Amino acid sequence: MKAIPVICPTALVLLFLGVVGCFAQSPAPPVTLADTEQRILTSAKIGQRYDLLVSLPSGYATSGQSYPVLYILDGWHFPLMTFLQNNNVYSKRMRPVIMVNVSHGSTPDVMALRARDFTPTKTSREAASGGAAAFLDFLEHEVIPFVDRTYRTIPSDRGLLGHSYGGLFAIYALEQRPALFQRIVAASPALSWDNRLLFSAARQKLRELPSPVRLDISVGGKDDFGFDQDTIAFAKLLDELKPAGLDYRFTLYPGESHDSVRLVSFPAGLYWVYRVPQPKNQIPE
Repeated sequence: MKAIPVICPTALVLLFLGVVGCFAQSPAPPVTLADTEQRILTSAKIGQRYDLLVSLPSGYATSGQSYPVLYILDGWHFPLMTFLQNNNVYSKRMRPVIMVNVSHGSTPDVMALRARDFTPTKTSREAASGGAAAFLDFLEHEVIPFVDRTYRTIPSDRGLLGHSYGGLFAIYALEQRPALFQRIVAASPALSWDNRLLFSAARQKLRELPSPVRLDISVGGKDDFGFDQDTIAFAKLLDELKPAGLDYRFTLYPGESHDSVRLVSFPAGLYWVYRVPQPKNQIPE
């Protein structure tokens, strides 16, 4: 008669725990986004490391084509912008572009760093504010040349998208370097900064642009910081100035807050600044 081995309960429990432990030691693979890359640049002038999160158009590797570049402020927008990139293959609401998110990384100091880089003057509102001029130089002389060297770009077609302090910076960039970006989306811009400093700059610098720029500016009707009133006032200033060469649109999104407005203003703003003019006598879809 063949003997049947007897396994004591303690040994059985240890065997079970060992099997479970093996599974526990095998982590699940991370989720990755197709057609994306990460590059790292350290600014010589600012002394800060930045992550460049890049989303490439579908088929970039084999198309041989060159593409416009959209620069996006704040790394946390990358998943949303990558979705818009992929969705555009089917919606065809804007032409394919290379998207470059300029990110401060995951440091705990990210809010202080973005306040430093996106604000034009130093005020008591933010301890480390006033670095927008240096950050704009970093974009113009370090980031953009690197991207143009690394990817197949169309240097004459650059876009910039920013929200909150990033939106403030987008308007600042328009005023200080009106020929650097041809398409700008500014959502919930913090235009109250330093007693509406950019209002005065607009009167001096935006009366006539050296080359055409499309600007989409928007805000939620329930902005948590009261930026709706400042943004409405800035849009009225543009109506007053009627800057030559500036094709702009202002949108107030009723019911949207400072943060929720991004989900509607980003795609709508991009579709508008990248729109293709309709031929005469053709009814838009």
